Amino acid sequence: MKKEYDLKKMNKRDNTIIKEPKVAKTIRLDVDVLSWVKEEAAKAELPYQTWLNSFLKKEMKKVGLESESIESRLANLEKKISSLG
Repeated sequence: MKKEYDLKKMNKRDNTIIKEPKVAKTIRLDVDVLSWVKEEAAKAELPYQTWLNSFLKKEMKKVGLESESIESRLANLEKKISSLG
């Protein structure tokens, strides 16, 4: 190990602030899907699990399933229900 490191040479990453703890979960993916994920992650210079999480969050936002608290989702449902009657 070196006594000192030049931190200016480090690769910069667009790190997002972790708002919620991560959950370890085993999933099964097709070989071609995992290969694609790893290739895309390498292009973005990110670990593949980080890239996959970011990709899934973006897709959630596209379809309107943004990560919301349970309280916020209940409040939105109550508003929708009250507007019906």
